[in-house]
Amino acid sequence: MHTIPRLKFCGFTRMVDVDAAIVAGADAIGLNFYEKSRRYVDPEHAAPLSRAMEGRVQRVGVFVDATPAEVAEVVSKCALDVVQLHGDESPTWVLESLNQPSLQGLGIIKALAYRGPEDDAHVAAWSALANEVGTRFIGLLVDAYDPVLRGGTGRTARWDLLNPRPKSFVALGNRFPTPLILAGGIHRGNVSDALRIARPDGIDLASGIEASPGIKDPEAMRKIGRIAREYYARG
Repeated sequence: MHTIPRLKFCGFTRMVDVDAAIVAGADAIGLNFYEKSRRYVDPEHAAPLSRAMEGRVQRVGVFVDATPAEVAEVVSKCALDVVQLHGDESPTWVLESLNQPSLQGLGIIKALAYRGPEDDAHVAAWSALANEVGTRFIGLLVDAYDPVLRGGTGRTARWDLLNPRPKSFVALGNRFPTPLILAGGIHRGNVSDALRIARPDGIDLASGIEASPGIKDPEAMRKIGRIAREYYARG
């Protein structure tokens, strides 16, 4: 069973940062395989990072509009636990991935922007997928909308639109909403507000824990880890 990461740090390129993130309390660490991202890491370089994470945190691979076959090629070089889809993928992507044996046991996180009712149909379609693939579908990651930037925008998402949780996050026949992971412009100065306003099931940070793209700030990770632990301990 794939659990919801309460605290996900993303965009890692160095072993020292992986170790610092785990010490800070990360539940999941993201490796960005989108070549246009400033945090891109090629699969061969990512492989030893993945091995160092094994059994300690969820290893999440971030992809943008990659086919299941292309993702499977990356997985053959760098082991992953979860695939994060950060492009214009439709729910059929998950069903097509069943044709790739190496992907069948991996969790799925779908990233999307939520700007309000105009995005409800897209959210509802992904929420409905939870009934079809069960524990493989971990949840929806809400990032800020940007028509150009993919794989993480660094912009602040509209937290106020997510509480109360939009009805589109509840799949037909389900009593509980699809788990929500909040991303988009979160940093140590606003993480408490993000948690209080949006009340997400988890948070995801990249630029908010960095000294520069792909280079992490250990103190920022420690502070955010402490805030997240205290928030989720309250239930």
